[in-house]
Amino acid sequence: MTDTLLRVEGVIKRFGPLTAVDNVSLAVSAGEVFSLAGANGAGKSTLIRMITGISEPDSGSVFIKDEDLTHRLPSTKRHLGYLPEELVLYERLTGREYLELVAGLKEADPTEISNELAYFELAVVQNKLVGEYSLGMRKKLGLAAAMIGRAELLVLDEPLNGLDVEMMRRLRERIESERSAGRAFVISSHVMSFVERVSDRVGIMRSGKIVAEGAPADLRTLSKLSTAPFEDVFFYFVK
Repeated sequence: MTDTLLRVEGVIKRFGPLTAVDNVSLAVSAGEVFSLAGANGAGKSTLIRMITGISEPDSGSVFIKDEDLTHRLPSTKRHLGYLPEELVLYERLTGREYLELVAGLKEADPTEISNELAYFELAVVQNKLVGEYSLGMRKKLGLAAAMIGRAELLVLDEPLNGLDVEMMRRLRERIESERSAGRAFVISSHVMSFVERVSDRVGIMRSGKIVAEGAPADLRTLSKLSTAPFEDVFFYFVK
């Protein structure tokens, strides 16, 4: 049995003449946080949509726990939790009703709902319609939905957008706790200080390719930027 939860093998995705993801391969193991960093248009979100099965690669393969994602087996999707950058929520449901729906689809323990509402500070608005939620509340509800079901692999696309500083800290602590319990993460974020702090490895994308990959400390060594802000390390590889 391998502890590799995610394998991406030579995936390519084109939109007309544009190659959005160009022959990307990577692997993520249990208890590991792998972050994607790149400018807008670098291919991060397109790659994430293929990892989550929302779109299929033109060539190459994605495996979750050695199961080919293109087969779209329900058992494969149960290994996966996903927070998209652009949340689409059911506006006429309350926060609790939305999480009850998600828990039912995932066949999750219903007791997780109250736990996640409390953790993401949504208990006081759980009976409020989602359509009345602020941006920050919506993002926290999306994070709660991704966490429900105890998926082994969590994919979070720009999870910090809309969060205040305290909730950013709580999310970082949650990621660290879940990683210690053996869950794996793929995270896309523009906040380089967060990426450096939570990641075991970082893949830096440019023009659809991963141009650098390694532990944050190793990327600092390669760039010879041992004390500079991590965003300077990022720019070293994409300039």
